[in-house]
Amino acid sequence: MWIGFALVAAIANAGTSFSLKRAVEHGGAVVSTFAARMVASLLLLGLVAATGAWHPLTPAYWRAVSLVLVPEVMGTICLTLALRRGDLSLVQPIMGLLPGLVMLGAIVFLDERPSPEAGFGVALVTLGVYCVGLQGGGSLLEPLRALGRSRANWFAVASAVSWSLATLVHKRGIAAVGPFPWAATLAFVAALGMAVVIPFLAWRTRAGLGMPEQVKPWSGFVAFAGLAFAVQQMGLHTALRLTQTGYVIALTSTSILWATALGILVLRERAAARTRAAGALLVSGGATLIALFG
Repeated sequence: MWIGFALVAAIANAGTSFSLKRAVEHGGAVVSTFAARMVASLLLLGLVAATGAWHPLTPAYWRAVSLVLVPEVMGTICLTLALRRGDLSLVQPIMGLLPGLVMLGAIVFLDERPSPEAGFGVALVTLGVYCVGLQGGGSLLEPLRALGRSRANWFAVASAVSWSLATLVHKRGIAAVGPFPWAATLAFVAALGMAVVIPFLAWRTRAGLGMPEQVKPWSGFVAFAGLAFAVQQMGLHTALRLTQTGYVIALTSTSILWATALGILVLRERAAARTRAAGALLVSGGATLIALFG
């Protein structure tokens, strides 16, 4: 059952990425991301209130919130800085390291023990997502070599590490209040944290906030991104409640395949087809191993 929830999260995450990409054509990346998080938090809070799914807020819940706040917000901010300062073809593959980082962290901190076959599947997904993220025809090692000369790639590393740490905390939050209330908490906390740091970020990068010039198309894309993010969070945290963290993050990372398909079919993005095809095969093989042996 967890596989279905993880795949729903993957498809919804692709929808989030696609919608945000269209939104930033009309407004700044940070403001668009913040607005989408706010939409998602309001939808999730409304759902939890309407269904009466909220649990008593125990000390364990507040500890989880305090632990997840910094890495969740830092992950979003660092990725935004990475995409602002660096080439997408060098930044995006670094984010493909997330499944492997989460699996290693879960082994160390959560005492999870993946089966050898599923662990190999996670490694294949990690390598596949890395390959799909390559946009040009250069070396496969170019994103790693860029660490020596590009601050943007170090922001991408910081984002991947931050989000892997936040993912490890999710288990605590889900155990304290359940998957849907925790998803609502996470969306709201992330949006609130971004609201606090947006002015500092605008000053630090010497750029404006990127307010949209045309509200109508921008607001539509942001609303859809918020809805997709809410669905992604519900699927993700429900799956995390049912199985190991590394397995879930590996399967949800297949979202890059759905996002790539949307880019090819809708936006006519056909660059680096060979590396994307190779990455898709690796991700598909890894996902199959996780589904069979996880």
